[in-house]
Amino acid sequence: MAGRVSTTQQNQKQEEIELLKFSSWVEIDLNAIAHNLQQIRSHSKASVLPILKGNAYGHGASILAPFLISHGCTLLGVGTVDEALSILSLSKVPLLVLAPPLPHQVPLTVKHDITNTITSDDQLETLSNAGVQQRKKVMVHLKIDTGLGRLGATHEEALEIAKQIKRLPFVSLTGVFTHFADASHDQRFTGLQLHRLLQLKAEFNKLGYNDLVWHAANSKALLSSPNSQLDLVRIGTLLYGQTPQSLDSTWQLADTWEFKTRLIEVKTLPPGHSVGYSREYRTKSALRMGVIPVGYNHGLKLEPQVAQWRQFKHALTASIKTKPFVFHEKKPLPILGKVSMGLTCLDLSGAPELEVGDEITVKMRRATSNSSLPKVYFLNGQIKCILWENQIFHGGQWKTSSTNLF
Repeated sequence: MAGRVSTTQQNQKQEEIELLKFSSWVEIDLNAIAHNLQQIRSHSKASVLPILKGNAYGHGASILAPFLISHGCTLLGVGTVDEALSILSLSKVPLLVLAPPLPHQVPLTVKHDITNTITSDDQLETLSNAGVQQRKKVMVHLKIDTGLGRLGATHEEALEIAKQIKRLPFVSLTGVFTHFADASHDQRFTGLQLHRLLQLKAEFNKLGYNDLVWHAANSKALLSSPNSQLDLVRIGTLLYGQTPQSLDSTWQLADTWEFKTRLIEVKTLPPGHSVGYSREYRTKSALRMGVIPVGYNHGLKLEPQVAQWRQFKHALTASIKTKPFVFHEKKPLPILGKVSMGLTCLDLSGAPELEVGDEITVKMRRATSNSSLPKVYFLNGQIKCILWENQIFHGGQWKTSSTNLF
């Protein structure tokens, strides 16, 4: 049963934190999450379905799940059954899995009251049997392929599935949805997809399905196709302060996520010294450099520097300057040479005050950041909790449940 960690484990964990002070970690601003949720609600009359796939885009789904429920969300979306079970191991929240389950996963989804997505009538028998065996109603949303060409039933298949569900007492259809192929750029095709879904809705109404939740819009569609909001909007990037396209002045999103690390070595290299694998970077003069314990294993997959033999070609293009990825108090620290698995070298010429142990900020894709990194959550300017190794530090104790955290 979920609960507290033993006193011995508590002490060991606390000693580890004091000893390590985390060489690399992620800071998450819960006030920013709440602010962005309010911004989304101010731009939509539909209910908001926060999307927690990809470990909540690198934010830690098991903490964000109860936080979002505490802020009025009634259903949360994930990409797979595996993600759902991972969240439920720490927090009991209502979840919709946006892809169909594998047959062997169905009994677990029924046991944990997970709402499943179905895309074909082949899945109905397995779902119905699991419901019968456990004497529980199986909630499902039906996904329609209106033009993306991935998951989903056709118009005709959807009507047949709806008729079959009428004959299955332990399967309950509660929602129908589709996913847009190019909501940011192709408004004509987005409108066609929406039209196809609404045509189906009219036919479902004739079958007696008058109380279903219909949804199509994601973050991009919320911005570009307001008429696609329907009953529910599935929001990922906007919730996390990321903008898929330019926003008008009515939007004021807050940044929610920051990757921090510390310098583990600082030294001066002589002129002509190579740095990193393949020796792609060589110093032209004496250079003060530092090393951080971050690499592509942590999600820093981009390599701003290019090999010297390619530098001339790049100098002839408009993209000669590379975007900085590493900072200290907003000062950019250029990456030297290749990013390796667990180490990255930095040019400290612009920050001569830096020493071993100083904090460094790294810009990287949130969803691809290593999920095992410690995550420190801030609320109202104070540390609310820490998520580390699937345990939660809160109120001076380590726990294995986030259910009553908020």
